[in-house]
Amino acid sequence: VLILIVLFVLLVLSGVGAIAYRIFFLKLSYIPQGAMANTILPGDYVVTTRAFGEIERGRIVVFKYPDDPAQYIARVVGLPGESIQVRDRLIYINGKPLAEERVVVKPQEPGDFSPLSEISTEGSGPYRVFYTEFEKDQPSPVDDASFATTAPFEIPRNSLFLLGDNRDNSLDSRHRGAVPRELIWGTASIIYWSVPVHSSEVRWERVMKKLR
Repeated sequence: VLILIVLFVLLVLSGVGAIAYRIFFLKLSYIPQGAMANTILPGDYVVTTRAFGEIERGRIVVFKYPDDPAQYIARVVGLPGESIQVRDRLIYINGKPLAEERVVVKPQEPGDFSPLSEISTEGSGPYRVFYTEFEKDQPSPVDDASFATTAPFEIPRNSLFLLGDNRDNSLDSRHRGAVPRELIWGTASIIYWSVPVHSSEVRWERVMKKLR
């Protein structure tokens, strides 16, 4: 009887511990939009773990903007105290170009949730970002951005500059400014489930895919 009681107590404690971990250290997020395509597609579900302390450049994070209760996901590109500028398809950190693998993709119609159609690749880096193929005289959707486009932007202390991987279709720090560290909940590490928007067919090739 004593053994059964001990086992029961251990099971209860394990269950409580799992719930506490889920509440405080683990978040499962559904991604309905394409700001991170093709890295994260609309309809992907990602696992996010609580982040403490500094966050490295290149990490994908789940966060909120000041005075906005909605949850967003983007990539850390600029760190506290750095100077950042976005010119054409290059990101400059303290005057030096950032190493990224840049993929040119075909334009998409509004409301199209399918993967971006890739045309060509240039540069190299630890992760891939995506730029839309525009005519030379056609303005980019981010030409009216307020931060780090027309001039270098000094990232405030304890803040990070976040960009979507779908660079021409992301309302990110270029439009809304750097994000205070306390508003960044955690880092996304893996896609645990994936079903296209307006579909019930599972994208099995994306299930348990690691993010980079």
